[in-house]
Amino acid sequence: MSFVPCTEGHPAMSRYVRLDLGARELARADLLAALGELGLQTEVAEIPGGLMLEGNFECAGEPVDLRLPAGALAAVADFGLRAEGSTFVLVCGEHDRALLGERLVAPLGRALAAARVRAAATAAGLDVDTTQAADGTLRLRVRAPA
Repeated sequence: MSFVPCTEGHPAMSRYVRLDLGARELARADLLAALGELGLQTEVAEIPGGLMLEGNFECAGEPVDLRLPAGALAAVADFGLRAEGSTFVLVCGEHDRALLGERLVAPLGRALAAARVRAAATAAGLDVDTTQAADGTLRLRVRAPA
């Protein structure tokens, strides 16, 4: 995962965080489910890029597919996710970059990985037991059905 500056029409006005989740396709439904697991309410565009960030002077006018309000995860401005091939790009203001990198990007990657393990196990007819340790570590145990 890396931070990449915007170059589309207004360089250095907004920043992107790439959620590099591998070559596998990431369905919007899977992303929405992972955001839901993190307790985030998301506004969904009916068409690709159909929502615009309200934001501030740094992020105004950026198109996104999923939008989250200012205040979510303590972000100063609204932010969103935009589909880019099989990758989603987080569109946010520079001032929220570090905060969202910590509070959204890493937990979202973990939630998506866990969802993929659960989906693969279910498709194979296996059960998944999930436990979370006191330190926050998520453990998935895949086993044959009882």
